[in-house]
Amino acid sequence: MKIFITGITGFVGDVMASKLNEKNHEIGGLVRNLSLGDRPGSRLPKYISPYAADITDYLSIREALKSFNPDVIIHLASQTSVAYSFYHPHEVLNTNFRGTVNIADAAREVLPNLKRFVFSGSVEEYGNNPDDPITEDSPLIAASPYGVAKIGAEKYLNFLHDAYGFPSVLFRNANSYGRKYNHSFVIENAIYQMVNKEQKINMGDKEPIRDFIYIDDLVDAYIIAAESNDDNILAKPMNLSTGVGVSIEELVRRIQNMTNYTGTVNWGSFPPRPCEIWSLVMKNEKAKSLLNWKPKYDLNQGLQKTIEWWQQSRKK
Repeated sequence: MKIFITGITGFVGDVMASKLNEKNHEIGGLVRNLSLGDRPGSRLPKYISPYAADITDYLSIREALKSFNPDVIIHLASQTSVAYSFYHPHEVLNTNFRGTVNIADAAREVLPNLKRFVFSGSVEEYGNNPDDPITEDSPLIAASPYGVAKIGAEKYLNFLHDAYGFPSVLFRNANSYGRKYNHSFVIENAIYQMVNKEQKINMGDKEPIRDFIYIDDLVDAYIIAAESNDDNILAKPMNLSTGVGVSIEELVRRIQNMTNYTGTVNWGSFPPRPCEIWSLVMKNEKAKSLLNWKPKYDLNQGLQKTIEWWQQSRKK
């Protein structure tokens, strides 16, 4: 099967492409610069057919899709930092909302036989929610420009499905982790500092509770959806999560224990987030039912694998 991945040079796209290649799918990828990959200075693996285009440029997207002619699109391209979205809302809305509209409309125009359009939504769509834990029926009340853009993109894909039968698959991802080259997110940031034995490490607010999903579990759900022939999964938002929440304080304590870190944690080292969300924990029963999927890794197992990689990387 021919599968086209946007955001293929990013964290999720890198793992997604590797796993799809192992299953002998033909892979095309959208990149802004053909020399860039998830690792600084790296190039894309030879099994990926790269197409240089910008997600905000409709014509270049259209030509890429027309040229590769995929059976499935997995749309991961996004500006992924929630914190960044507060200071650059126009850029984030342009990339995350308008970019989704561009590629979906281009696909509808040039790919009449498209089987699946798999969209990467986010737990951030739920915002400060009255429900705890959150289900797919909980209200969408985003508390960041990032969340607003993801809601808009999902709503547009629902419209396309209702109006034209567009094959939208809608995921709302919990906070993912397992990065190998980027330590700007909370888990990897804590691991990186502790593995490198920094005497004092800087962390933000200790109180928020989050639901963290390991990268392999996240990618498995996307691949199941991409390969599925069941139309019952279309246009039905599905939470991809573990269903288990942990405070940032407890998360960091676990990483301390696993890395034998003996230094000091400086909490509150970063400015508080506007509209801070104190709890984001999602139920995942719908994904289990519709996809016959469930997470294989609990938090401790996923943290251990992530820590081992960063420890080995430090030794090189």
